[in-house]
Amino acid sequence: MEGRADTGFDIDFSLAVHTRTGKYFIGRDLIEAAGDLAGRTYYWILARDEPPTGLFGKVIGRLQHLQARGQVDGGPWGWLPRRNPSRPLLHLDPFTVLTAKLRRSDAILCHDVGPLTHPGLFDPEICRAYRRIYDEIAAVGPHVVFVSQASQRAFEAVLPDARLASSRVIYPAIRADIAQRDAEPVPGLEGPFLLSVGSIGARKNQLGSIAAFARSGLSARGVRYVICGGREPGYEAAAAAAARTPGVVLLPYVTDAQLAWLYGEARGFVLASLLEGFGVPVAEAISRGLVPAVSRGSVLHEVAGDGAMLVDPENEADIAAAMLALIDMDAAERQTRLRLLTDAIGRFSPARFAQAWRQALTEMLKDGPAAHPVPGLAPEPGR
Repeated sequence: MEGRADTGFDIDFSLAVHTRTGKYFIGRDLIEAAGDLAGRTYYWILARDEPPTGLFGKVIGRLQHLQARGQVDGGPWGWLPRRNPSRPLLHLDPFTVLTAKLRRSDAILCHDVGPLTHPGLFDPEICRAYRRIYDEIAAVGPHVVFVSQASQRAFEAVLPDARLASSRVIYPAIRADIAQRDAEPVPGLEGPFLLSVGSIGARKNQLGSIAAFARSGLSARGVRYVICGGREPGYEAAAAAAARTPGVVLLPYVTDAQLAWLYGEARGFVLASLLEGFGVPVAEAISRGLVPAVSRGSVLHEVAGDGAMLVDPENEADIAAAMLALIDMDAAERQTRLRLLTDAIGRFSPARFAQAWRQALTEMLKDGPAAHPVPGLAPEPGR
């Protein structure tokens, strides 16, 4: 969206060239909700109404990656000057900080600080890049918007000396389009099943959940465990475990219509993740009437509230017990939990998301107080 060239923040939505995961949908929803308050939308150095696609998009994404890598590791690509926007710039991912000059008047949407807090779950190159990025954010002190209280607390813990222009939590909105689509069955998938949705790799801990499913004995009862999502570091180990474990079905890609069917037909949702920024699939699952089993004390607990089943993500027996409970749960307990869960995800409506971002953009442009909490938008888990 071009927006109005004479006002507001420009928006760097370069992540749309690289990914269609939860980060993309948050950025898309933000532009739709508050794009009239912004100036131009950029994809690396290009101002466009829509992200570049196809071969052109791949080239733009690759060039931006090379420039960012050069900023961290040196070499000729690092000699390229950073773009110097004429207006404040809203980065929809911290990674683009490396390709544009950062000012205190800018703003950054922070999903998590995992490369700093959990470096073992990420490629070393990514960790080096984000260490450089977050050190620069701490030194410059722009506005930062977090997708959860957990991410905000983690940032404050690893960068205690950062003096940000402002710090806020704005929860993402649940994707209403998933629930509204006509469902399309996944071919060959029959019988009761548990579901995990999210990038497949070490961070989401599908390896631990697959081992827990094997331990539960549910496969012998005709229950399947369905996992779907894109690839990230650790995918190969998870895929190998899925292939050798009876009852596990790995679906690396599904359409939105098939995802709607999976949410509608599953008996329960499992995400015993080791690290999350927010956990949009958990909120989506709850909105479709699924009770989730999620990591105790994590942002997933923050999202779901106390209606969720809580597990230790590093304890296979704990996850296995939760899987059994999801399958065997009686109607009364399921309804009690769903009432609590539905109340919890009421915080993530598109209207609240839009109102919070419009308020934030207006206040950040005025360079207001150091923190601007939006009443009712970020309660503690279970409240």
